[in-house]
Amino acid sequence: MKIKKNFVKRKVGDKYLVISTDKSAGSMFIELNETSSYIWDLIDKGYNEDKIAFNICKRYSIPRAKAEEDMNKLISAMRDAEIFEE
Repeated sequence: MKIKKNFVKRKVGDKYLVISTDKSAGSMFIELNETSSYIWDLIDKGYNEDKIAFNICKRYSIPRAKAEEDMNKLISAMRDAEIFEE
C-alpha cells in the first residue's frame, strides 16, 4: 500500500483533512478522526497491515481484533476513494 502523491493530509483546527491536489480529479476532501489520522501516518510511513494493527493496539490499548477492524474500514474506504497506488 502506498498513498498517491496527490493526496495530502492537513490538520485544520482539531480536525484532519485529506485533500486531493490533482485538479483533473476534481475536489476531494476527506475528514479523518484522530485514529484514522494515525493509521494514515503509518500507511504513509510504509508500514504493512500487521505492523499497523500492532501499533494501534499499543497506542490505544485495544484488542487486536478491534485494531484490525478499524484499520480495515479505513483501508477499504481509501481503496474506494482510489487513494492508493496499487
